[in-house]
Amino acid sequence: MVHIRSFGRRLLPAALALTVGFGISSCEKILDVEPQASLDSAAGLKTPADVQAALRGSYDAIQSANYYGLRYQLFADLAADNARHTGTFPSFAEIANGGILPANVELTNMWNIIYVGINRVNYVIQQADLITDPSFDKNGTIGEARALRAFHYMNLLAYWGGKPEGYGFSDGLGVPLRLTPTTSITGEEIKPKARASEAEVVDAIRADLDFAIANLPVARSTKAYIGKATALALRARLELRLRNYTAASNFASELNTALTGGVRLEGDYGAIFSQKNSSEALWEIPFDAVDPNQLAFFWFPAGAGGRNEVDPATTLGAAHEAGDLRRNVNVVTASTATSIYPTGTTRKYFRISASDDNVVLARGGEVILTWAEAVAQQGHLDSAAVLVNRVRTRAGLAPYAFEAPAPGTDGTVRPHVIVAKTNDAVVAAILKERRVELANEGFRWFDLRRTGLVMATLPAITQDFRILWPIPQREIQNSLELVKQNPGY
Repeated sequence: MVHIRSFGRRLLPAALALTVGFGISSCEKILDVEPQASLDSAAGLKTPADVQAALRGSYDAIQSANYYGLRYQLFADLAADNARHTGTFPSFAEIANGGILPANVELTNMWNIIYVGINRVNYVIQQADLITDPSFDKNGTIGEARALRAFHYMNLLAYWGGKPEGYGFSDGLGVPLRLTPTTSITGEEIKPKARASEAEVVDAIRADLDFAIANLPVARSTKAYIGKATALALRARLELRLRNYTAASNFASELNTALTGGVRLEGDYGAIFSQKNSSEALWEIPFDAVDPNQLAFFWFPAGAGGRNEVDPATTLGAAHEAGDLRRNVNVVTASTATSIYPTGTTRKYFRISASDDNVVLARGGEVILTWAEAVAQQGHLDSAAVLVNRVRTRAGLAPYAFEAPAPGTDGTVRPHVIVAKTNDAVVAAILKERRVELANEGFRWFDLRRTGLVMATLPAITQDFRILWPIPQREIQNSLELVKQNPGY
């Protein structure tokens, strides 16, 4: 079991974030770096073991309840049409109703923890570069840290960057870009930074992921850590969001070639979540009794030990075709509920007693649908159908077809679902598959954003400026307004 221990909490606003300390707790040695608001650069990381322990500890930010321990992926479904707010938090209600204010505490905390994660890996990168031990895998270590940094910046852009029309436009808005660590509360490094453009942030993300792809092994000894396969999956995800479809399909194809046996799908969709570290998972963040998360607690009803802050949306259940095996995983109804899976929850997060559901951050189902959409957008519709039908077959559904198959020798026609052989029709079918395949995993809002479908899909969003979330007000104030607010707020 791998779990990562946090040694403290940050004291300063996030874009000026000072790392609070690193640590890893597992069967291996724990390196304790003194808890503090900033890292003592004089102490440094002296050995390869120090750097490796700090790198392992840098994953801790992702486990935060303000990141993938709850909020980041939950809000991508709550802001869209996959989840509904059933609880009492006004800050959650703002997100569900499309009326987010700059002072929303959820956004502030989420923004903050992402910059904490960035500062931690910046420190690892800086310190790793100073190690002279010839046995130290410097490039591999730096590559892993840079992939983590790319992941964080991708996630910042996903909510706060781009334009209302989507991502990847020449005048898209970015976020403050920090590529060196803040290790002191004095000097130039502590000064606020203005927002970079979206293009500048994307350039940094690509450079980081490309370095990781060039220097990491395809797979790691544990799915908790990023390897080349995950970096390729993230690169494909990035290019799809940016509407660079040739690049997206190329990276998905490269990943398929790199993996022995190609990109895998677990035979049973539910097993991706009922068991940990399934064969489909490329990157999976572990949680346990030492490092729990709040996912099941926020989904479960009070009578089952939760707070019932969210439920699956009615429209999510309706989005599944008859016979779709994913429906009972994504939406637990009164007719499918058990003592383990109560009504109004999802079977993806169900370990309420220990709060130790793992969170899958990259997996085969997403990669295949990314690949399918990217080739469809290039007009390769037959190839797209082959790919998306892998996912549909696993879900127990008839494959998509552009015309009725020829009857078999017994005169019967095998089951099929007709889709018009046009780019628009095939892409729409793939987006429908993404909605149900990736439900409650943190993709829906970003899919609506990148395809320009937010306002057409969500009646609550009546002003397009709300498609970009507001930069946290505290961040703007603490930067003395050097960090500019998104238009409209």
